[in-house]
Amino acid sequence: MIKECDCEECQDSRPASFSIDLSTAVEYILCIRSYRAARNYAAMNGLYCCVPCKPRYRRLVDNIYPRAINEGLINMQMQKLTFYAISHPEKLERIGEYLVQRMARDLARLRFVQVKIAVEAMDQLLEACHSSPSLVQFTENHLRMVQKLLESNIPAMEQLATTSFVKFSNIEENSPSYHRQYDFFISKFSQMCHSSHDEQWKAMRCAGLRGLRGVVWKSVTDGLHPTIWERQHMDKIVPSILFNLHDGGEEASLAPECIVSSRNVFSTLDDENERDRDDPHALSDLCLRELMGKATFGSMRAVMDPLLKHLDLHKKWQPPPNFAIALFKAILYSIQTQNSYFVIQELINHLDTMASSNAKIRIGIATVLSSIVNIAGTSIGPLLLSIFNSLLKHLRTSVEFQQSTYCPNKEDETTYQETLINAMGDFANALPDYQKVEMMMFTVGNIPSLSALNECKSSDSFLQHVLVKTLLKVATKYRTAYLATVFTDSFLATLLRLSMAADPQVRLNTLYIFHTLLDRHDNIGCLTHLGYSLDVSDLQLTVEKCSRADQMFIRKHTNHLLTTLYKCVQKEGEGAELVERLDAIQCILCLLCIEVGYDEMLLELFRLSLTLQDYALDTTSKISDEKRMRVHNMIAKFLNLSSQLMALPSLCQHIQQVVAKRASRGPPLMNLVQDVVETEEEDDEERRRITIGEINEQSGMIFDRAVIAECLKAAGKDSSRVIIPLSCVTPLSPSLTPPPLPLSPSAFEDEDSGRGRGERRDVDVDSLDLSFDSSPPDSPVRTGRRNTAVFTLAPNSIFTLLPSTDGIYSEMSTTGLPISVQYLRTMVNTPMDAVEEEKRAMEMTSTVVEQLRSRPFEDISDEICAHNEEGDIVRYCRTVSRLLARNSESVRMSEMGRTGGARPKDIFNIQLPSSYIY
Repeated sequence: MIKECDCEECQDSRPASFSIDLSTAVEYILCIRSYRAARNYAAMNGLYCCVPCKPRYRRLVDNIYPRAINEGLINMQMQKLTFYAISHPEKLERIGEYLVQRMARDLARLRFVQVKIAVEAMDQLLEACHSSPSLVQFTENHLRMVQKLLESNIPAMEQLATTSFVKFSNIEENSPSYHRQYDFFISKFSQMCHSSHDEQWKAMRCAGLRGLRGVVWKSVTDGLHPTIWERQHMDKIVPSILFNLHDGGEEASLAPECIVSSRNVFSTLDDENERDRDDPHALSDLCLRELMGKATFGSMRAVMDPLLKHLDLHKKWQPPPNFAIALFKAILYSIQTQNSYFVIQELINHLDTMASSNAKIRIGIATVLSSIVNIAGTSIGPLLLSIFNSLLKHLRTSVEFQQSTYCPNKEDETTYQETLINAMGDFANALPDYQKVEMMMFTVGNIPSLSALNECKSSDSFLQHVLVKTLLKVATKYRTAYLATVFTDSFLATLLRLSMAADPQVRLNTLYIFHTLLDRHDNIGCLTHLGYSLDVSDLQLTVEKCSRADQMFIRKHTNHLLTTLYKCVQKEGEGAELVERLDAIQCILCLLCIEVGYDEMLLELFRLSLTLQDYALDTTSKISDEKRMRVHNMIAKFLNLSSQLMALPSLCQHIQQVVAKRASRGPPLMNLVQDVVETEEEDDEERRRITIGEINEQSGMIFDRAVIAECLKAAGKDSSRVIIPLSCVTPLSPSLTPPPLPLSPSAFEDEDSGRGRGERRDVDVDSLDLSFDSSPPDSPVRTGRRNTAVFTLAPNSIFTLLPSTDGIYSEMSTTGLPISVQYLRTMVNTPMDAVEEEKRAMEMTSTVVEQLRSRPFEDISDEICAHNEEGDIVRYCRTVSRLLARNSESVRMSEMGRTGGARPKDIFNIQLPSSYIY
């Protein structure tokens, strides 16, 4: 007969509807062979009412609980349970179920000591049986236990559950669990991160953050586990982490000890120090870095979207955006370097989204962008033009909005533009040099056209000013190696035109761009506001020999560059900023002297200086006396520097004499030597200072062109061009100069293609010489280079030029070539004058156009056709004559040495010509 047990344990574990079929039980018990079947039947129906009837695993679980309530887990019995679980892995799932059952009963009765014992036992079994084949089923029981603890809403139990979950997240499982979900844990841990009403709010937040770390670790370490990179999960995890970053200070996350490399993300979750355990801010910072370090390229967008939304809702973009800067720096330091450009692109896209928002918000986003772009380094190369184009688009939009009537605060828009410019400068600083050049070219391409500037909107003029400032910011980050690399034809042409813009600030910024691009040895600090120095060596300038590549480049663009500088001096008006702009022009002259100071360039700079002196002495020009004196001072300081760098004592002496004479007798503003003392021996006439209008009348007050040329000649330099004033015509870019119109299809045919070598040209074809002297008409020395083109024309051709009046044809032969070798050598060695080339092209074009306008088209076409036919006949005749001459020459050579028509027997019988006999 079976009797019910009256013990408390059996009463608690017995179901409410407890019933037993006595006849069936007695029948099985009486049969000893059926004892095992009876035990299984009792286990299935919850009939373990006494200890002898319980399975062994339940008895082992019951033995780990102490008899006294104040005692803890019995370690000896726990070791037995662990050994049994390892030896019988099939029992591990049942052990877990029984522990969860007892823990739930103890939790309902608020027996927290027994609850802690059950949790500790589960944790030890989890660590000991991590390689068991039944681990997946056991972990499900463990997660059920953690869930029951988290649902209790008791802070101590929630913290205990979090600790147990963190230990579980460190266990590496060998088999996947496809049906497992962490939705409840993510929601609960996120809720704990926002705890603020409890007395233990700080401990609860830390527990929630550690739980989120465990979820991230468990999901990321094994690809077979469910992913957490879905939007529904990130919308809970990311705001919970950022919420705890608000309270601990905005600069703390930049501490060096908090920086976690993406290659050394946490290996375990129990290694945080005591400060991280008790400080929600430090722990949240660590969680954010680990989350970004574990994120792949495809999952980064799921993290960035809730992050940007959180910053918008909590208004963290307001200047100064210290929190946002610290946040994005932590992100860039955590992710892989090659993925940094994605963060930059997401921030720019967010700026696109907030384009119509308040200016302060846009200022904050641009400030963050400027602060973090240097961390990204060269990883932003793939999207270089896209990112820079976006920034330029925002800059253009801001300029147009500022000029409209809808702008509420123009000062904020100006601040926003300055922030964008700084961001683009920092953006360029993080790029290699070749990409900086691309950025400068891209910026130049967005500057409004100067030719149509007067017809454009008012915003275009302001946009030009802003873009030139942007170009200057980018140029300051570039270090020039070769001038031809950065000063391409289109880029140099745009800069030269910008230097002649109507806006004086645009002209000044353009000159500053030349400063930073020409200076390759950091001499700009000494040359910005250069004064008069008796010894230039005190400036400690770095001067190196000009390379061959730079010489070729500057020789090509010398005329355009120097002519533009002359025009800049003419264009500068009056005012307080005159000195600053003239100092900028003087700095360019000095940089050209230092960086590309070969002999030919120095002579051209002397020509420009003396031409500027003539401009300042011209009484017909309507300029103020102050500007005249400022120009004279600029010329004196430049000539003093260049003459000392060339080490020409005679030239230095002449310049110092003129400067000293101006200091003693000239106007006070021209006194560059401030320590001049007037002697008592000088009479009143000598002591009287002259005005600027009388400076040309006094001897020794201006730089003498002839004396400078003589000093250069004595030093072995070609001083012939110094005497010639610089022809300052408005230059055109070489790339924009229109090519001359072709004269005729056979205008420049080859000489050797129509006649044999040494043969004279036929008399029925006229030979014209298009030679132009590049020397000025009033020049005493005519050494300009002649640009000559020799071609053939039919009589009465439409392309007829007027004969020259300077006797140039007297040096030419009937073939159109110089008959003097010295004349040819002079013509080749004389450098080409681009202004003369342009003038020649314009004259030829005007002549052709005039002929086309004055004569009927039918006559012109008939004449060209006849000329072409005649040219073909002449060409054929010349070909036949050349072939006949070649045949007769070969016959003559074959008959050479024969006597009486007989072939010589040997070499000694050959009769050589008289020219071979010595």
